[in-house]
Amino acid sequence: MPTPTPAPIAHIRVIAATGHAQTLIADITARAKALLGDDATYRVHSRPARRAGHTRAYLTVTSVKYELSTVDEE
Repeated sequence: MPTPTPAPIAHIRVIAATGHAQTLIADITARAKALLGDDATYRVHSRPARRAGHTRAYLTVTSVKYELSTVDEE
């Protein structure tokens, strides 16, 4: 049986020109770490946007406590 995916604490999408999207998501990640702490897991990924020269950048924050509890159960 697959391990359930934890519900994110936060999921943020930024759509902007490629350089701006990367800068914005880096700034948002730093602010989220200051707010939520280092105990959470922060994942950033990006994909091309529909508009040429633009990017969709995503930040997903999940709780490390949940991830550790699922690892212990296996």
